[in-house]
Amino acid sequence: MSESDMNLRGRTIGMIAGPGFEDSQVVKAAQILRQRDARVVVIGVGETEAVAVAGRQGSLLKPDVVLKTVAAVSLDAIIITGSDPIARLTSDESVLTLLIEMNSLKKPIGTVSNAVAVLAAGGLLSGMRVTGEIDIKDVLDEAGALFLSQGVVVDHNLVTARAEEDIPHFVDAISFLLEPAASLR
Repeated sequence: MSESDMNLRGRTIGMIAGPGFEDSQVVKAAQILRQRDARVVVIGVGETEAVAVAGRQGSLLKPDVVLKTVAAVSLDAIIITGSDPIARLTSDESVLTLLIEMNSLKKPIGTVSNAVAVLAAGGLLSGMRVTGEIDIKDVLDEAGALFLSQGVVVDHNLVTARAEEDIPHFVDAISFLLEPAASLR
């Protein structure tokens, strides 16, 4: 399947933007998703979408919605990019609840770099193969995950990427999971 075949028209992809998000990761992932005609919804973790979230490199991102108003059934997939510090998201009950609901619906959940720690905090990694920043390997081991030193790892509905340069393949994997199954004739 070529990249041009991966049309996401009609699909809604949520991107959680917490304080200190990795600016370039969000921009790159959103750009590729929009090129494939996906509707990208930036989800803020604050109290109101009127409050912009500051990225690690200083950019400001105005959320489309806030976490407390998002239902898992309204999204086709969700992505969390790296963040500094990631602890803000790993301890946010609303973030963890949304991820658990998405996982129970078997919808694609994607993380880049250290954001895989949020999946660990949500209890979603036991027995799962993942990748991410090597700095958090201990956290992933404690969560029962099998850490692989690869650019992108897919295990069931979880898609994890090691770094920004892996985002194109990361988006390919999420796109593939969202493709309707071929009919058996």
